[in-house]
Amino acid sequence: MRLQLAALALAVVVPSAGMAQNYDEPRNATVPASGATVLKVDARAGQLRVTGRTDLKEVRVRGTARASSRSVLADIKLEAVREGNEIHVRAILPEHRDRDCCDWNDEALLDLVIETPAALPVDVDDTSGDMTVENVAAKVRIDDSSGNIRVRDAGGDVWIRDTSGGIDIRGVKGSVDIDEDSSGEIEVYDVTGSVHVGRDSSGSIYVSRAGGDFVVEHDGSGSIDYDGVKGKVDIPRKDRYHRHR
Repeated sequence: MRLQLAALALAVVVPSAGMAQNYDEPRNATVPASGATVLKVDARAGQLRVTGRTDLKEVRVRGTARASSRSVLADIKLEAVREGNEIHVRAILPEHRDRDCCDWNDEALLDLVIETPAALPVDVDDTSGDMTVENVAAKVRIDDSSGNIRVRDAGGDVWIRDTSGGIDIRGVKGSVDIDEDSSGEIEVYDVTGSVHVGRDSSGSIYVSRAGGDFVVEHDGSGSIDYDGVKGKVDIPRKDRYHRHR
């Protein structure tokens, strides 16, 4: 079974059924990036796309705030600031307020499309919603609670910790370290370095074409398959009957 994340198109967002997102407004910002050493994104709830561009010297953020009421919409903020050598992009969403039985479906989301200099490392902390990180020619770090993760054409090491949702990684000039994944399939293709999975609770793992080692320290449930691994393969004993596809 394969993840079908290729159909993920963050530029066009279709809210989930059952969410009353009747109001939306733009939230945009630009931050000079000359001399910056990292882009840190606190995305909270909403869709996220981060794209590296070789022709940029600034971080451009295009956001769309979505809410179930005008009052909630007004409380959704985008903060994009330079703090020393770090650029911070933060989604600020209203906290859940005391509400009666009829207001349980209040929703607040901030979808973000971020363009960044390709050579700037990216550090993402995300609460919920699918994300794509592409064409970043530097290290990528992702700490995600819920939603699918899609990484394309990374020019440095990729580190991920994920609670729920599929992980699809293709094209990494470096190594991939999935520190922890609670649920969801993991697929990794075309990595010049090694692929390491620390703890995977459930869901299948598939690695294809890795220039280094492939190591899985702990796997709860789900198959482990691989092909084209040039280094050593070290996977839990119960999964060792899974070999090349």
